Amino acid sequence: MAALTACSSGGDKPSSTSSAPDGSRSGSSRASKPITKDLAQAGITQALLGDGETLPGWSLHGNKEVGKGESCNTSENDTTPKGWVRGGRAAYEYKGSTRNMAFVHICLFDTAESAHSAYVAWKGTEASKEQPAKPPVGDESTLVINPGASTDSIYGFSRSGRANIRVKIDGGNGGDPSGAQAMLTATLKRLQQIQDGQSATITASDEQATAGR
Repeated sequence: MAALTACSSGGDKPSSTSSAPDGSRSGSSRASKPITKDLAQAGITQALLGDGETLPGWSLHGNKEVGKGESCNTSENDTTPKGWVRGGRAAYEYKGSTRNMAFVHICLFDTAESAHSAYVAWKGTEASKEQPAKPPVGDESTLVINPGASTDSIYGFSRSGRANIRVKIDGGNGGDPSGAQAMLTATLKRLQQIQDGQSATITASDEQATAGR
């Protein structure tokens, strides 16, 4: 798992080379602007990618929704994780078809410690299918290629301070995680913009184009 370290504010403990809130050392980079504020529901909703803001060919399926606590846990566990505060979720279809779908979840927790615990459970234990996000996204991040019985799904997971993000893309990936990486990065940057009192303007297509240079 790749990790970036957070400069912290708002009561979260800082660490100079740690991916986990307990201070364990696992990296030398420093994350920019970890999510430490109690973001409002409207801000979380705005941070979700909308039409024209996601990857080429993808469009919002339905409306952005208020997230539920159980959506921030593993699929095998339908309880709300400890410390969950609020969240948001959105689904996307590819070229007008629901045959291939993508999903983004944002989960805000009361502390970085609660978010870290939920992140570890969320990403699962299939270490052989994990690869680091490059570059890392937030304090902790990983990509999981074809988890479980899947043959064409890619997950991206990230924790930044008190916020967890999950991206799932079904079908049409060919094992290429760059789309999930771009959506994960764009969503975190949009949360950072909201935290700074700005409008969310970062797009996944911009992130993907930048990564390809």
